[in-house]
This record gives sequence, C-alpha cells and structure tokens, in this order.
Amino acid sequence: MATITKEAELNASVDDVWAKLTDLEGYSDWLSIHTGYPDGAPDELTPGTTFKESVMVMGMPGEVTWTVKEVEPASSLELTGVGPMGVQLRNAYRLEPNGDGTKLVCESEFGGDALAAMEGPLSNASEQALTESLKNLEAQLG
Repeated sequence: MATITKEAELNASVDDVWAKLTDLEGYSDWLSIHTGYPDGAPDELTPGTTFKESVMVMGMPGEVTWTVKEVEPASSLELTGVGPMGVQLRNAYRLEPNGDGTKLVCESEFGGDALAAMEGPLSNASEQALTESLKNLEAQLG
C-alpha cells in the first residue's frame, strides 16, 4: 500500500482540532476530497461504526465505506475503508499538544490491484489533496 504522511503545526488547542476532526458534517469545510455522505454521517465515531463517504479523487467520483478502527479522544482517530474495485484505504490522525497549539500527523494509505498502474499519479494527487486539506483545516481553526 502507498502511504502519505503529512504533519501540521496548528495554532489551536488539541480539543479544538479534535472537535474539527470528529465533526463529520464539517468535512465539506476543509477536507478537499469530500463530497458528501450518501446515507448521512454517523452520530458518533466509536470503534466498529461504519459509514459511506462520497469522494472525488483526480476528478473521478467514488464511494468509500469506512469503519472506525480506533478512537482515543483528543489523541487519535483511525479509519479503514474499502472503495471502488476493492481499493483498500486507511486514514489516521494523531494529535499532540505543542505549547499552545497542536501537532497533527495525518497518514493516508491506499492500495489494491485496481490501483497498481496509477499508484504514482494517485500518490501525487493524494499528497496535494492532503496538503490542501491541512491548509483548509488551519484556516477553519483560525
């Protein structure tokens, strides 16, 4: 699986960053690939919760079925997913207090036979999308 890791130093408390990461309804404000929830967003993020998310990657729409793997309030959130053609996905967010702010580490993984020929361009597009999303998140946290 291809892995993309990005870090951001955010001028917001761990609690404020956590609130944004766990407010699925607010993803359209900062997560650049997010386009909606076909069945609605779940009320809570607890291990085992599943939900569907519509995304747009490289101009192509897709739907991911996510499962919440790990939730440690104000510390970490990990989701695993299955996308079109059996694509395997993983998104993990780790938060660490850093003075008055927060260090956020984002890790995104994807893989599967359907992506083998597109891994390079998809990695580049995913890295750009993650960078854009972190800038959007920072702007949202003001």
